[in-house]
Amino acid sequence: MINVGIVGGESEAAGELIRILINHPDVIIRGVAAPDFAGQRVDKVHRGLTGDTDICFVNAIDPTEVNCVFLVGESWQAKAFLDALEKNEAVNADESDEETRLRVIDLTGSFLNGEREMVYGFPEFNRKALVRGAVRTSIPSAIAIVTELALFPLVKNHLLTGVSHAAVTLPDRSLHADGCDVNRKEFSADYHTSELSTRFDPIAPTIYRPDTETAAAAIVHGLREIDPGYEGSISLSMSTDMSRRRGMTVTVDVPCQVNADQVRLLYDEAYTDHGFTFPVDRKPVTADVANTNKCLIAIEDAGDVEYKPDNSPLRITAVIDDIVKGCAGTAVHCMNLLFGLSEKTGLTLKASAL
Repeated sequence: MINVGIVGGESEAAGELIRILINHPDVIIRGVAAPDFAGQRVDKVHRGLTGDTDICFVNAIDPTEVNCVFLVGESWQAKAFLDALEKNEAVNADESDEETRLRVIDLTGSFLNGEREMVYGFPEFNRKALVRGAVRTSIPSAIAIVTELALFPLVKNHLLTGVSHAAVTLPDRSLHADGCDVNRKEFSADYHTSELSTRFDPIAPTIYRPDTETAAAAIVHGLREIDPGYEGSISLSMSTDMSRRRGMTVTVDVPCQVNADQVRLLYDEAYTDHGFTFPVDRKPVTADVANTNKCLIAIEDAGDVEYKPDNSPLRITAVIDDIVKGCAGTAVHCMNLLFGLSEKTGLTLKASAL
């Protein structure tokens, strides 16, 4: 069994992670750390877990009692845990044995440049690295994940050049379900867990999200992880769908000279042995993927679209659930690979749409 600890357990991302892990056949959750809520039941904060678990928050995770830790919440929490881990003699004494080394999965985006032995957490590209000896991985933001999935087969085949125009539609998380502003700072029984994370994507309130330049730079960094020779750029725009509470869409206009039929073959080939990303022959919607770890991708040629910047001949549309595939689901996917499990274990989640 995988004995799991979670740091930053009060955040919304942690709530979704717990929902997945309590139903994972190979996982036992040994601790969910949230010092401000220590001793209180997890379902008091994450109300969707009512009736599913009686776990209570703890002050801190003891790394000697777990073999996998998820770093969730804020960047300082992740860095503080790793700083303490490096000073822990009891843990370091066992670090020479790769099989028993503590696996660390970072969801805060703090180590995407490879610091602290972190492998870039994009399993569709880095599956071999995650299976063969990696012990730490850092998960990109949801915006980066959906855009990189949309472009992965093109950049993998060195077909992505020039400026790609990406438009991301985000869910509206600015309001609690009862209409209260979740950006308020007084934490009462009615607060929303979104307040407790500064993750740079829609898991955090709008005021903590990056500007488009920062998000575009993160995407370009990820594409260069796939193809170090990639010299293109991303022109990114973001908008919010006020009717949407979860789910993310990206539409990318690509200056690729290969026709749509050939590109579809490349996408089928790139994703044929991956269990969560599927090219489709229709325009996907977020209801198709809500509450699942799936990504659906559609490819259109220039004749199918009214307007394209710079007359780009291809348009790629991809949809994901931003909290699952864009965060907790990809983290569990990476955990499965780090421990040599089937990548779909614990992630066969049902979509909202029929």
